[in-house]
Amino acid sequence: MYPENQIIKDARVLTEHFIPSRVGHRDGQISTLRDCLLPITHKKQMRNVFLYGPPGSGKTCLGRYVCEELTAHTPTAAYVYVNVWKHPSRFKILLSVVNALGVVLSVHRKGTPTDELLDALRKKAKDRYVVVILDEIDKAEDANVLYDILETANVGLVLISNEATALHSADQRIRSRLSSAEYIEFYGYKDDELADILKDRAEWGLVPGVVKRSQFDTIAEHANGDARVAIDTLRVAAEIAENADAAKITDAHIQKALPRAAVLSDAKKLEMLNVHQKVLYDVISKRGSVESTVLYQEYERAMRSQKLEPMVERTLRKYMDRLVVSGMVEAKGDGRWRTYAKS
Repeated sequence: MYPENQIIKDARVLTEHFIPSRVGHRDGQISTLRDCLLPITHKKQMRNVFLYGPPGSGKTCLGRYVCEELTAHTPTAAYVYVNVWKHPSRFKILLSVVNALGVVLSVHRKGTPTDELLDALRKKAKDRYVVVILDEIDKAEDANVLYDILETANVGLVLISNEATALHSADQRIRSRLSSAEYIEFYGYKDDELADILKDRAEWGLVPGVVKRSQFDTIAEHANGDARVAIDTLRVAAEIAENADAAKITDAHIQKALPRAAVLSDAKKLEMLNVHQKVLYDVISKRGSVESTVLYQEYERAMRSQKLEPMVERTLRKYMDRLVVSGMVEAKGDGRWRTYAKS
């Protein structure tokens, strides 16, 4: 059925963008999100939702999975997914939303006013309910886009971020409109849960019999609860085996894949940082270990050398908290004696 020594049968399955036909070990989160979207099936307003938790904990996958489920059974519903990190401005977010809904604009992007985009969204939402998923919402350059969407009839929001506090500094109007939103927390996966996820991905994406359960366990032990890292490791191991013309994935292939997948994971995390976080991370990387007061001084010096305006210390503390949550940085101590080091 498969060519000799083929390992991968569907490479799409071994990526973080793949939406599986089942999602395990997240029953509580699935049930809560379904409840929030349920009013749509009765042509009523959904409850806005905020999914938060560490990277690789299943937020994006689950959000899209439940929305796919909704639209498959509700002809009057549609959902749109926008990665805010890739489309951070108010204009780009709205443009991504209306484009995904099939709107073809007759003018060039630079000449398209925001009002025209909002008008297009309102028209699309007249005869169907639209769920807008905004992933990495903390990367938005202008949080007022949330108010734009919240003011549009028949449109609801599913927001995704690593931290529940991502919008605490947003305008009072926005925080007020989202005060009744459902906050759904995600935790890092346990090793046995990651192994189950890898088993499913192998079933859908690899040729039968080319990988063992014990190898899923090995990958899971090194992934630190991050499903994306685990899936990347399995994919890299499969590619190594296939390039070596091997009949199966061996333990040696797994061992070779572990550091390569870790490098890929670190590179993805670095890509997701804004300019301020990158400067902070660079200072920590160069110094090895640094006290918070020295870190902020070095950060301000680096920003001014680039002719950029540094953020206030309160904002920097939030950025550092995000770096710690992402696993890129470790923190010890409190207050002015707090020290940071590269993980």
